[in-house]
Amino acid sequence: MKYLKEILASILLLTAAYVSSQDGWFWLNPLPQGNWYTDVEFTTNNTVYISAAGNTLMKSTDSGNSFSVMTNKESNSALVFINDVTGFSAATNGILKTTNGGNNWRYIPAPVDNVLGYSTSPQIILYGLKNEKVYLSNDLGENWTLSLTAYPGNILYSVHFPTNNIGFAAGYKPTLFNYGRLHKTTNGGASWDTITTNFRFRIKGVHFLNAQTGFIFTEQNRQLLMRTTNSGVSWDSVSNLNGQYLRFEFLNNTTGYLQGQYDIMYTTNQGLNWTNQYTGKRTFLKNLNEGFGYSENFLYKTTNTGINWNSFTQGFKDHLYALTFVNIATGFTGGDNKIYKTTNEGSTWISYELNIGSGSAFVNNMTFVNSNTGFAGLDEGRIAKTTNCGLNWSVIETGQYGHLHGMHFPSVDTGYAVTKWATFLKTTNSGINWNNLTTVTGESYGDIQFLNNETGFAGGYDYNSEKAVIRKTTNGGVSWTATLLDSVLWIYDVCISPQNYWYAVGYGNYDGISTPGMIYRSTDQGANWSYQRLAQLIKSIYFPSGLTGYASGYNCISYKTTNGGNNWFATYNIYAFSSDCIFFTDEQTGYGVSEYGTIIKTTTGGGVPISVEPQSYIVPHTYNLYQNYPNPFNPLTKIKFDIPKAMNASLRIYDILGREIAVIVNDFLIPGTYAFDYDGSNFSSGVYFYVLSGEGFTESKKMILLK
Repeated sequence: MKYLKEILASILLLTAAYVSSQDGWFWLNPLPQGNWYTDVEFTTNNTVYISAAGNTLMKSTDSGNSFSVMTNKESNSALVFINDVTGFSAATNGILKTTNGGNNWRYIPAPVDNVLGYSTSPQIILYGLKNEKVYLSNDLGENWTLSLTAYPGNILYSVHFPTNNIGFAAGYKPTLFNYGRLHKTTNGGASWDTITTNFRFRIKGVHFLNAQTGFIFTEQNRQLLMRTTNSGVSWDSVSNLNGQYLRFEFLNNTTGYLQGQYDIMYTTNQGLNWTNQYTGKRTFLKNLNEGFGYSENFLYKTTNTGINWNSFTQGFKDHLYALTFVNIATGFTGGDNKIYKTTNEGSTWISYELNIGSGSAFVNNMTFVNSNTGFAGLDEGRIAKTTNCGLNWSVIETGQYGHLHGMHFPSVDTGYAVTKWATFLKTTNSGINWNNLTTVTGESYGDIQFLNNETGFAGGYDYNSEKAVIRKTTNGGVSWTATLLDSVLWIYDVCISPQNYWYAVGYGNYDGISTPGMIYRSTDQGANWSYQRLAQLIKSIYFPSGLTGYASGYNCISYKTTNGGNNWFATYNIYAFSSDCIFFTDEQTGYGVSEYGTIIKTTTGGGVPISVEPQSYIVPHTYNLYQNYPNPFNPLTKIKFDIPKAMNASLRIYDILGREIAVIVNDFLIPGTYAFDYDGSNFSSGVYFYVLSGEGFTESKKMILLK
């Protein structure tokens, strides 16, 4: 055991030398970032924090005039800061806490998943709500005590403490009339009284300025904003509400607002009168005039209570489905009735109107046959063509009305296209005229690619069999043969690598799960197909070389192969969703585009590899090494563990003398839950130890091999 302890100590020293890695991707559009915004928190006149999807955190120290995007994968939504540097964010079965302005976050196990708010008189008390229970913390989130449990079957929606001693909790009793419930404490949550209201509607939010004056807002049947001046004994309706409201936010004792999805109700006289202001944004005010609002992934700033907004986000917001480059510097993507062009490797983009009179004109795909001549497949069967590298575009009507999802030109004159509803088209005069080859009923297609003028394939979905389908032609589209793929439901994208390997990607249906990604590969031009299952849905694939390829995924994950598609491993990606199209100008430099104007770029080949993917992407936020199962075992057992953040980690097996006999994993791991099967066939019966080591963490457990 002495040797085992020495080994564990050395592992701990090695893992303490962990150096954090960079994502490898950065934003081109919109700027400063493009993930969906989730919360805004003002701490003082100068400091502002804003969270976004994909665990993105932005920070300003100049009153929101400029923001820095912080490289921190542990921030989340629902921010609460008690000062400029100390704040809290949401987690699973606990909270996240920072004491250095969001540079680092520490997970604290807790009975709540986020901090709802805090009181400051005479000390700071945090409060939270989960599972119809109110919890309090008087040591800045380190420990929590149960304060209030709702009556059986009752619902609690909101809690607020104007002082440490005075608190209110609101909800309703589910009955025919959904009677509103209001609870009050005057001794810091040690005990609670129920205030009789006889409201026949749900109380969704509560906020008190002091022990006497407070407000509630209701929903169902009657949406009201109500006020009390006698601690909830009686209530006056001060305004009718329209739409969904989310929370109260008071800026001082007289001025506050009720926040809605697209409007606010604000008061300047302690709630005697309220003014409705439609803002069109989820609005957060620093004072009655100044504030920020967001709509999806665009951030806006107001100086007149949301009457007018200036976009803080720079860039455009079109849904971008297509992407291509004709050289290292010059590339194209397409929006709604627009083509965007860059001549400086994505730093700036110029838009060109397609000038289609009516109907939708989203660009679904793009291809160039040389540096000047290119084509764009549009909605309603249209094709746009340029002969001067995108300076001008002419629109060609094919006579079809299905969205033109796929198009490819194996030569300058000969091109093929496929619509969403399985109409196959061909041109032999460089896109001037298009002939209808065939239409297959009951099928839908995502893309088409050709090896040469005669041989090509398309991928889509067959509604009759409820399976993905590959259709192949070897005679220039005169006839097509179908192959149904059992393990994939829908094909989004297809490509042919420089090795002439064929690929089709989408999402699968296995083990009762219909979302994980699938990459199908054929090394014999579609005669046979093999596949690899991945944890994330795949929407786009591209090979800049025969061995190196990339595929887009969800949850800030992309996939990469360096051996011609034999194996794929995950890499970090800053985008929370999935790129609809990716394109690489070489093995290291690539781009991804998607909805809401998303354009991201890598110059490092996608960043740090994650060769081992977790079973679950739900971040546990704490280390856990579980007991192996079964135990004792012969000869197979499963070892499971949780990793709370990205780090170098290892799982090793030692014998009773402390000798290392196996390394199960030794790699850079992303946050998640992992499980590995260990085979003890080559070892004798006895006691063994398995050891998990990470950044500043090590834990071991005993297992017994019994043959």
